[in-house]
Amino acid sequence: MRRIGLTATAIAVALGGGAYLAKSAVSKPTAKPLVGVATVTPVPLPTGPDYPVPQVKIDAWIVAGDTTAIRGHAWSLWQAMAAPSGQFFNGQELPIWETWATGDDVFPTSSAALKAAGAPRAATLAARLARPRAIRHFRTPNQFHHAALRSGALKNGSILGVSSSTVTTKFSPEAATFIDTPQPGPGGTYNYSSGASLLKLNAAWPTSATPEQRGINPFPVQGVELKPVYGVVKATGLTIQPLWQGPAGSTRPSNPTPDTWTTCVLISPTGTGPVRPATKAEIASAGPPGACTTFLWAPLSTFYAVRLSASEAKEFATATGKPVAQGDYAVLQAMHVNTKEIPFWTWQTFWWQPGADTPNGFPGSKQNQPASLGAPWNNYAACAAYSQTTTVGGSTMQVCFNPYLETDPSIPVGITSNCMSCHGVAVVGQGATYPSNYNKPIAFFTDPTYFTTQNTHTDFSWAVADAQ
Repeated sequence: MRRIGLTATAIAVALGGGAYLAKSAVSKPTAKPLVGVATVTPVPLPTGPDYPVPQVKIDAWIVAGDTTAIRGHAWSLWQAMAAPSGQFFNGQELPIWETWATGDDVFPTSSAALKAAGAPRAATLAARLARPRAIRHFRTPNQFHHAALRSGALKNGSILGVSSSTVTTKFSPEAATFIDTPQPGPGGTYNYSSGASLLKLNAAWPTSATPEQRGINPFPVQGVELKPVYGVVKATGLTIQPLWQGPAGSTRPSNPTPDTWTTCVLISPTGTGPVRPATKAEIASAGPPGACTTFLWAPLSTFYAVRLSASEAKEFATATGKPVAQGDYAVLQAMHVNTKEIPFWTWQTFWWQPGADTPNGFPGSKQNQPASLGAPWNNYAACAAYSQTTTVGGSTMQVCFNPYLETDPSIPVGITSNCMSCHGVAVVGQGATYPSNYNKPIAFFTDPTYFTTQNTHTDFSWAVADAQ
């Protein structure tokens, strides 16, 4: 039975005790046709006191357990990436992170889209980025079928599975250039964008090389990898978007995937105003409720949103198995962000959370957001994990996951996971795909469960480990 009203307490929780008015930051309708490709120059993150932060400073935060400083750094990264880039796509100015190379740019031999189209491949990354290109590609997340991917039963970049969300990957200019540039290794140089070259590296290590020594060269300090997650909002009518309220707000608390969330928001592509309870008429017009029992209403401007070209809509529809049309909106639901400012990387993840925080702030919150962070970026919550444990040398594991990604049943114990432990076991060659549990920290790169003389660790990058 659907519950179509909210108690006063529920309204206070949903709206943070008051009306929340979001400012518009989405593209406006245009008479110009929506194109699938354009020439977009990658813009690096600006450097300064807040980026890149010296390792010694971040290490001091970790040792002191200074979560306020760590969260503050996560938010400063988010704000910097969201800054206007001066680059445009379909009449919309892009934030800095949207200008960055995609996985299809960095790993061209893994691009299913290019293979299917029979498009010519430019020899260098610079040449690929200098010509018109798609700035985002919509795929089902690799982690939803990672065992098949690693076994070779599934090729990287293929579009399989049915999900309401899709992902793309993004690489800062420094990270993309590093992956594309031949890197020295035992007996020669190796291309980290090529699975075949990485396997040659794995076979080239001398027998005296220890598992710890068997690794790719480290990324540059300004290397950043992103995994944005997108949903879709129809160009007309109201579109239901689930709202994370913790495992208790799901019909399946052990694996609370978005389709099981019981609180949902009806998104209006043209409406304005604060997040509010939805009316009976709005709920009735929105279509089948799925697991939703509590309904809010919000404008599209609570999301970072982009209008889809015909080719983008087709790709999105193929990835999700659901109808998507040109002119519909891809909306940013979540994003993993990791930076190479420290040897084991910084890890932060963000997800859409308009209004108040999730009950109990699990796995993260909107606390410590800078006052200058504008809409729609302040409609996202965050968690950060710069170490595996809550205290250095301790036994209590840090929990940090993204509700749009790690809640899937295909990911072992995702709701007790943390980013560092997961990415730290990324390897080329023989090895486990994910930790079977997160009961204790992993010894990088000596734990024989994950690191052997039969594999090569890839500096925490699943993108490199999965190269084809």
